[in-house]
Amino acid sequence: MKTAEYLSVLVSIIVGLGLSQVLSGIANLLVDRGRVRFYWVWAVAVVMVFLANVQFWWGTFSVGDAVATNFFSFVFFLLTPIALYLAAVVMVPDFEGEGEIDLKRHFYANRRLYFGFLASVPLLSGTRSILISGDPLLSPERPFEAMFLVLMASGALVGREGYQKLLAVASVALFVVFIVFAGLQPG
Repeated sequence: MKTAEYLSVLVSIIVGLGLSQVLSGIANLLVDRGRVRFYWVWAVAVVMVFLANVQFWWGTFSVGDAVATNFFSFVFFLLTPIALYLAAVVMVPDFEGEGEIDLKRHFYANRRLYFGFLASVPLLSGTRSILISGDPLLSPERPFEAMFLVLMASGALVGREGYQKLLAVASVALFVVFIVFAGLQPG
């Protein structure tokens, strides 16, 4: 087994934890649906963190050899799936206990952490891509990384409900455009 393949196992575990957190949360929501007050902006946030985990995994097929050069490169690389996992953890509520689960209240109580973790993802990915993988400063991903960074940071800073609704729609639209223009092929 090559070093990059060996190291990718840990990355896959962290991505799997993020996906598991989201899928478990959705399963709990379905089971406890009678006591859940649904909020569509929360649902978009959960779908976005799921898709971001999948896209990260999809987009890192060719990264292995670059991050396998030294310990610090690998640890820096791990920060992105860790941020995605933590975004999933703060967005999916605890379904233990009794009583109503208000997804709107949960979203607004946790939005700063959620968007903070997600804002770090394009910053970490772009930095890793340029400094560790040696990718060019100007690549098809860079404008999308900049736009995601600004959108996610604004989500942490602006708590108005109207803005959060607009941000939910804009982030999905930007993600779809990003996948079409820069992320259809693995790596």
